[in-house]
Amino acid sequence: MNWFLGCKVEQDLQKGTVRTSQEKNCNDVLKRFQMSDANPVSTPCESYLHLQASDIPPLSERDPKVVHDYQQAVASCMFLRILTRGDCAFAIDQCARFMSNPGPTHVAAIRRVLHYLAGTRSLGLNYRRSVGTEANQLWGTAYADHTSADDRRSVSRWAVVLAGAMVNWAFKRQPVTAISSTESEFYSVSLCSLDCVYLRRMMDMMGYKQRVAIPIAQDNNACIYLVKGSGMYNRARHIDTRVYRIHELASREVQLFKIAGEDQPSDIFTKGLPRPAFEKHKAVLMGDTP
Repeated sequence: MNWFLGCKVEQDLQKGTVRTSQEKNCNDVLKRFQMSDANPVSTPCESYLHLQASDIPPLSERDPKVVHDYQQAVASCMFLRILTRGDCAFAIDQCARFMSNPGPTHVAAIRRVLHYLAGTRSLGLNYRRSVGTEANQLWGTAYADHTSADDRRSVSRWAVVLAGAMVNWAFKRQPVTAISSTESEFYSVSLCSLDCVYLRRMMDMMGYKQRVAIPIAQDNNACIYLVKGSGMYNRARHIDTRVYRIHELASREVQLFKIAGEDQPSDIFTKGLPRPAFEKHKAVLMGDTP
């Protein structure tokens, strides 16, 4: 296979690598919006960006052309985000919330994404064969964006990594209002765990068995204690009981491990990061590390 939905697939059987990228799709998107020669920027959004509903203009000032162009730009970027460009996921997801009536800050945000794509057209996912007792180990990373300014709902974001790069990355606005960062992180870990277990069972069906528990990176100590069942139940009774499914998984299929906040890869999905942190996490998740 060389191409899939405009996604270029490069395989090297001797080195044991597979690379997927969307340079052609990026060029098409940039050409469509007359930004082929746009000046590149180093990150897809400004540091600690959080677009807000308060920036939506009144309906009387709604410009149909601006709305149409904005919707087309976000939709085009969303296609890139789904296949290979998880590094743009946070910025694009933020913009997608204001499709019906974007304001100037929302338009500026999606234009910055296009500027970033102009400088990273060939960026892709790099998978590589590994050797050892646990070759190509599956692992996950989960994080939560605790309470947005608009509706106080937290957003769960997680990624699953296999063979050196992401195979799945997703976000989900939590259905209940988490009253603590521990609770919001707990929901995120639960969703990531279910994703990891589903993918591992698919691997088992194909004959690639991972016999050890799936590692999941988490930087919240209270969340780790709660998952492990370390005597915190009395302070966590308000958490939806359906999420306690993770206790069953943690006993045999997943294993949380502590990671420093600045080393949490899924931080790239929760906020706009300064360039050094963004580049660091992007390298881990997209397979650019040696």
